[in-house]
Amino acid sequence: MNQNEVRNLSILLQLPRLVGTPQEIQQAELIRYEKLKQVPFFEANWDMFLNELEARNLPDDTLIYLRQNDLAKFWIENSDLSFWQLLEYCY
Repeated sequence: MNQNEVRNLSILLQLPRLVGTPQEIQQAELIRYEKLKQVPFFEANWDMFLNELEARNLPDDTLIYLRQNDLAKFWIENSDLSFWQLLEYCY
């Protein structure tokens, strides 16, 4: 992964700019990329994604809340959580 991939995913998913110190932002951008890089696949296979959300008892809009999180500190502090755990955390 390189900065272009990180930037392209942010543009594709229309992610907000992160808020924090320059060091936090740099670290959080990489973490956010790793956590959200599978979202385009889920968007292309929306029914499968919705079924997984239902199986985990998560509301349909949980992904929106995760994508809107613009705090670098959030991504850093929760870097050990998986994508699905992050969704549960946002619920």
